[in-house]
Amino acid sequence: MIVDDHPLFREGLSVALQRESDLEVAGAVGSAAEALELARRTLVDLALVDMIMPTTSGLSLCCELFASHPSCKVLMLSAIDEPVLIADLLRAHACGYAHKSQPVAEIVGAIREVLGGVRYLPPHVPRAEIEAALADTTEHPIARLTRREREVFELLIRGRSNDEIATALAISVRTAETHRQRVTKKLSLHSVLQMQRLSAQYGGLP
Repeated sequence: MIVDDHPLFREGLSVALQRESDLEVAGAVGSAAEALELARRTLVDLALVDMIMPTTSGLSLCCELFASHPSCKVLMLSAIDEPVLIADLLRAHACGYAHKSQPVAEIVGAIREVLGGVRYLPPHVPRAEIEAALADTTEHPIARLTRREREVFELLIRGRSNDEIATALAISVRTAETHRQRVTKKLSLHSVLQMQRLSAQYGGLP
């Protein structure tokens, strides 16, 4: 299963993978909700998940897939290669990480490695720094948030208004405002800029 909100990338990768005789594309979708629905309907061995998506991060989707479909391995895709972020992905039960700039042949190789039970990381990433970040047991501040509050947080750091958050999450504006207040109180932050800095400091969501 391919999960990426950019149609051109999603469809191009799907076509490339369909050329591989030992791989079958179960579906190519553009959102976390579609991915979870597809996983409910179809046996998926591996999900290739984009890190950055409009409403729910790939990291949050990774956590949900592990909770609801633990047999489905997740290989994360991103254009960001910060060691702390990669460590966060692995903590969220991702089985590997590939960079979007890698050739298709390398991504296909990464898929095969993960399906074979091997954790994949690109050759260029600083593995020692990733292992050090994995060994750091300091609590991620955003871990204090509930699942819905994390979704609101993700939209806030993307500059979305309360009205836009309400529409994206199919909730009322009042409920969106309430979640926003809870997020700012739990994190002791009072502006979107402070939230963006926190997210950057910790390399994404836990």
